[in-house]
Amino acid sequence: MSTPNRIHPRALLMAAAIIVVLAFTLALTAMPGTTGAAHAVQRTPLRSTPVKFAPIPREPLDVLRVEALQGNVDASEELSQRLLDRFEQTGDDQNLYEAFQWIARDWDQDEFLRTDVIQRAVANHCDGPVLRWHWLCVAGE
Repeated sequence: MSTPNRIHPRALLMAAAIIVVLAFTLALTAMPGTTGAAHAVQRTPLRSTPVKFAPIPREPLDVLRVEALQGNVDASEELSQRLLDRFEQTGDDQNLYEAFQWIARDWDQDEFLRTDVIQRAVANHCDGPVLRWHWLCVAGE
C-alpha cells in the first residue's frame, strides 16, 4: 500500500506567505496615487546616457590637451608654447602654471628636447612668484 502524499505544514505556511506578499504588491501597484516601492519601481522610465570617451573641446586648446593626454608629445609642446604665449599676453598665472605642468611632464622626451620651449620657459619665467621654486627653475642652483 502506498502512503498518501501529505503537504508539510512549513511548506504550506511558506506558500501562504508568498501569496500574501504578491497580493499586497499587486494591490499597491493597482491603486491610483500610491507611493509604494513596487509602484515607483514599475513606473520608473529607463534612461540611457551616452558614454563619453574624451572631454568635449570647449576652447581651442582643449583639442591639444586631449592629444597631449593621449601621449602626443608634439601636441604637448604646442600646448606649452600657446600657454606661454597666453601668459605673456594676459599675465594670467593659470596659463603659466599649466604650461609648466606640461613641460615637466614631457621634458625628457626627444621630441620635446628638440624644441626651445624649455629654454624659453626657464629663461623668461622662473623669476616670477609662480615658478620661483619649481624644480625646473631651481635645478641649476
